[in-house]
Amino acid sequence: MADDSTAPLLSRASTSSRDTSYSHKHHHQRPDSPSFQLSSESTPLLRHEGSNGVSYGTDNRRRSSASSTTHSIEDQTKHPRSRQWPIVIAVTFLLAAVLLTLMFGFAAPAAVKQYAQEAVVFKPHRIALDSATSEGVSIRVQGDFSLDGSRVKHPFVRSTGRIATWIAKEVETGETQVNVYLPEYDNVLLGRAFLPAVKINIREGHSNIIDIVANLQSGDVAGIRQVADDWMNGRLAQLRVQGTADVTIRSGILKFDSQAITADLAFTGNLCPALSEYSITDLKTEQDIPHLPSFSIDKLNVHENPWNPQDPGISVEVAVSISNDYALSVVIPPLGFDILLPNCIPTDPHILVANVTTETVNVEPALPAVVDVSGIVRRLPSELTRVCPGKKDSPLDLIISAYLRKHKTVIYVRGGDPPSSSTPTWMVDLLKSVTIPVPVTGHDFGQLIKNFSMTDVHFSLPDPFAEPNSPEAQPKVSAMVKVMVELPEEMNFDVDIPHVRANVDIYYEGDQFGILDLSEWQPSNATRIDDPDSTRPLLLVTFEIKDGPIQVTDSNVFSDVVQSILFGSDPVELDLQALVDGELATTLGQFIIHDIPAQGTIDVKPPFGSSIGGLIKPRLESFEILHTTPSTISLQATVNFTNPTPYSASIPYIDCLMLFNGTALAHVTGRALSVVPGDNIGVVFEALWSPLAAGGDIGIIAGRELLSSYISGFNTTVTLQAHEGSLPGLPDIGKALSGISVEFMVPKMGAPGDDGDGDGDDDDDDGSPHFIKDATLHLWSSTAVFTLISPLNHSTLYIDKLDAIALYNHTEPIGRIDYDLPFAVPPGESETPKLPVTLDFGGVGYDAVRRALGGTLLMDAKAKVGITLGEYSTTVFYQGKGIGAKIQI
Repeated sequence: MADDSTAPLLSRASTSSRDTSYSHKHHHQRPDSPSFQLSSESTPLLRHEGSNGVSYGTDNRRRSSASSTTHSIEDQTKHPRSRQWPIVIAVTFLLAAVLLTLMFGFAAPAAVKQYAQEAVVFKPHRIALDSATSEGVSIRVQGDFSLDGSRVKHPFVRSTGRIATWIAKEVETGETQVNVYLPEYDNVLLGRAFLPAVKINIREGHSNIIDIVANLQSGDVAGIRQVADDWMNGRLAQLRVQGTADVTIRSGILKFDSQAITADLAFTGNLCPALSEYSITDLKTEQDIPHLPSFSIDKLNVHENPWNPQDPGISVEVAVSISNDYALSVVIPPLGFDILLPNCIPTDPHILVANVTTETVNVEPALPAVVDVSGIVRRLPSELTRVCPGKKDSPLDLIISAYLRKHKTVIYVRGGDPPSSSTPTWMVDLLKSVTIPVPVTGHDFGQLIKNFSMTDVHFSLPDPFAEPNSPEAQPKVSAMVKVMVELPEEMNFDVDIPHVRANVDIYYEGDQFGILDLSEWQPSNATRIDDPDSTRPLLLVTFEIKDGPIQVTDSNVFSDVVQSILFGSDPVELDLQALVDGELATTLGQFIIHDIPAQGTIDVKPPFGSSIGGLIKPRLESFEILHTTPSTISLQATVNFTNPTPYSASIPYIDCLMLFNGTALAHVTGRALSVVPGDNIGVVFEALWSPLAAGGDIGIIAGRELLSSYISGFNTTVTLQAHEGSLPGLPDIGKALSGISVEFMVPKMGAPGDDGDGDGDDDDDDGSPHFIKDATLHLWSSTAVFTLISPLNHSTLYIDKLDAIALYNHTEPIGRIDYDLPFAVPPGESETPKLPVTLDFGGVGYDAVRRALGGTLLMDAKAKVGITLGEYSTTVFYQGKGIGAKIQI
């Protein structure tokens, strides 16, 4: 068109009213519609008589190449259907008006009107920009119009409508102006559509090719901006569009007066399918609000300004692919945009960081549009790097932090000054009036950190005699840190990092136990290196940690670490997750980036290797009762153990808990202990047996179970465990060490010195119980006498009540003892008084007793025994097996 402005827009033949329809039976004979071209004004817009489908256009008007400038990036990224709404509504509306007005002239106007509302279908195939004007654009619309009676639900309406449209056959409209309003926005004018005359066949099943050029004029820019803002910010739950027009209709020799037609179209929801089909009933029902198209960044290149080496700016080049699900074809001219970043709070003005321009964009129907964007960032605005009031972060910190954590952040795009003067003023004003929020998802920082390691690691345990919460009371680590940063391949400018500081979270087996505080700035070196195995530029950052204090945050996990270091044989792997502050020096200037995430691992070698594990070997040699109360027993125990380390220690005070089956029963205290390498013999500890105070009601039950197991001769294991008060001056370390426990088996009872070998190992070769050494059963008097062995060397134990049963062959009862007179059990061996026995004469057990008369019978015993030691009293349950009982008359 631009080559010949004198050529007619439409040929004479095309300007006359013609039937643009064709029947379904000749559908296969219709040639394809000609492609729409903007290259020459001499090209007729509509086809001549030789085509079965005839197009209808507007009057002749000049079409320049500037017509391709009438759609903008905003149309693609904001509301790709916004330009389609007026023309599709207008065309559908016009066709509906033709039928509605025509049908009012028949005998059943109400039925025919309903038929027209439900049967009309318009399918747009292509919507393309034809030309641009100072007030709007010319849009070429191609599609099919038909009547589909199957859409009509009521049989009478369907039959009446089919008869009426068969009689009328064809209708023709004059040129029509359709005004589109938004009633919910004070009837703001969305736009105007000027439609040419159209002649159509309205018989059911007849498909009409619609090929027209309509003029669109933008409405109230301020009102449109308000709708666009509500839409992009998710506040547009529903939008009602109202179209009005005065339509002149002719059918054959009948010419109807101008008819005023009004119809509504409601949009709801946030998403919509691709534009495919509109019917008259759509004007009375709800449609989906168009969604913002998806986009992806296909290319990003950041480098120093190549056009002016003296200019310290950074050049940015981006290629963005934007989805296009619609039958929309347009050529978008080069445009200008402002790039803004969010400020400290949403109500603050956005921060302008760059001006960018776009290349010409060719948008094809149902194909993604590729937009090339380029711009230069000359400097970072001071408000971008200034710390926000009441916070420690600047807007740049917040943006980078979200980006590096792969969170969504938002940048804002606003229309700017166009690079071409041919862009219509109304388009520039519309673009400048709208700011588009563009969500951007950052990259996972794990993709940037190729390696994070520590070398020359020295891990120091705290001084147990240090003041609480002092630096000396905290573990420390020294190391050389190396960070290998894999920069994005699009980043092609120099970066230096002269200083770093960090807070490092330390994890063991996935659980955090401490924080390494490096809040002071540490000098660092950043060196750009080449790696043949990587296509990205690498930056090696190194800095040294010297005696960095570790704050223990999880005592349980820390105790596992200490135990692994002290008792393990393999290196202990600690995971590090850091938030690093880096001082960056770039072409844009020097600034600080806060809270850059990083992660890595370090290995701590156990100082004692595998020699410490299992070599402490605590052994109970003896114990003595010191004091008793109704609920406690104070005693003193002598313990032998082994120190497998080459270190010695003087411990003025340490306290541990003694547990049985996980329940605390007593406190074990060491005073003025001197621990030497190797065997430590005769180390004295004090213990306070207090099940109620240490474990509550559960402690009382556990205490009875421990004593019952002990006197019954079972293998009994107790646990020594540190607690928060183990080291009074270091409560945190004591709490941390509370996870470290040592188990040992309580020696079985025997008479003092009956081991005889002097090794203190309490040999127990026969496996027999020791609390009851033997027994004598007198049948004539029905009494029994027991020889008992007391576990106490210096104190007398009293049995207050005895309820016992003797069994033969583990299950057959022999007799029962129920005795409630107290008797003493002094240290060493002693005999009980004659205890009355109620024999079971009718059982198998008594027969065994008679057969064993004058000899010895092995029997079992179960007893509930009430005992008293000083002021302390309790009840225990005794179980003995294989007790040798002498049977006498």
